Amino acid sequence: MASLWRVRVTRVSDNTVELTLSAIHPDAGEPSASAAFAMRLLADTDPERLDREAGPGAYWDPVALAEYADRVIAAVSVTARRRLPFDEDAARRAVEAELRARGLDPADATAWQAAFLDAWRALWQDPDRVPSADLEIRPADVSWLAGIIQGREWDTAAYG
Repeated sequence: MASLWRVRVTRVSDNTVELTLSAIHPDAGEPSASAAFAMRLLADTDPERLDREAGPGAYWDPVALAEYADRVIAAVSVTARRRLPFDEDAARRAVEAELRARGLDPADATAWQAAFLDAWRALWQDPDRVPSADLEIRPADVSWLAGIIQGREWDTAAYG
């Protein structure tokens, strides 16, 4: 599965972690306040532990993950929502307008498509243009916070 979010640890305390999530794929959708989504994000930092404690493949098994997450995650909140909900059609129109402003003509299909793909990829790499939000997670089992340090970043396919 493709990565959907870029995750950055913005704050860690004894019992909570705050993550900033920036979409890196249009299929990312909305960040969720579900325990399962939060568990997937924490499990990205220690996937072997999740497999040991929740069962092999639990990351992708919605039933096993939900059951485990409900025991491990005490609270989740989504805050500081930016550019949500994401209007993909409006983003496409903005990219097309940018290309026209650069003098490209949609009648030249080859050049137009290549330029559009480059501009579309660039959009998803620019944190100031993509949907993002902060997620605060308070695990019931704070040992899941061990090893999570402020500033750490990773890409994730987490959903939920």
